[in-house]
Amino acid sequence: MTKFVLPLSLALSLAACDGEKKAAPNAAADSKAPATKAPADAKATPQAHGGGTPANPHGAAPGNPHGGAAPSNPHAGMKAGAPKPAEPGPPRDVTPSGEVTQETLAEFKVAVPKEWEKGQPSGMMRMAQWVVPGPGGDAELVVYRFKGGAGGVDANMARWKGQFTAPEGKSIDDLAKQDEKTVGALTLHTLDVTGHYTAAMMPGASEKHDKPDHRMLAAIVEGSGDPLFFKATGPAKTLEVWAEPWGTMLGSVKAGE
Repeated sequence: MTKFVLPLSLALSLAACDGEKKAAPNAAADSKAPATKAPADAKATPQAHGGGTPANPHGAAPGNPHGGAAPSNPHAGMKAGAPKPAEPGPPRDVTPSGEVTQETLAEFKVAVPKEWEKGQPSGMMRMAQWVVPGPGGDAELVVYRFKGGAGGVDANMARWKGQFTAPEGKSIDDLAKQDEKTVGALTLHTLDVTGHYTAAMMPGASEKHDKPDHRMLAAIVEGSGDPLFFKATGPAKTLEVWAEPWGTMLGSVKAGE
């Protein structure tokens, strides 16, 4: 019995060794096989930031590499490090004369109170701007126009109201007045809000204004291409002087042929 088992064990061992010898050449052959070549136009991209892919080295979501603001915010592309606007001038006693200066803004014509001081636009997103003098200190009127409309009337009205903080127990809607009227072929959407002005010092900046008793008179003019945006902000005492001329100015807006 012992003589039979020993040859069988030996045979099995020899068979196993023979299998290893046959497998070894195949493994060696595999190790010498040439690596698969990448397509000719493929280029390696260093991933210095660790989490990125070659097409997105910063690991941000595709199509939004910097986490930008929503499209409804027309100032999203401006840099927070841009120079701050000049501080408003001191209080001035001004009485509206009713005289106007005819201004051209693209295809629009508008009659602006003569006492308002036109300046050079201080940002690339501004179409025109004026200093509005008054007993509370200078206010500022800025005119904008954005390709595509910058989010529509409702979104912009909500954003403007969001630049104010209402006192405890009230909402901004309690302090704001919105209206809509027709001037010739144009539609004017207007906003009048008074409160604590807390808008960002510059678009995208974390530092904010801290201006109690401030007022905003704003309008969106539709009916001729992209809308025209008028936005006057400043001390409530100053804009109170100009509230009536403001309405007269908006009523003068006309779009040329």
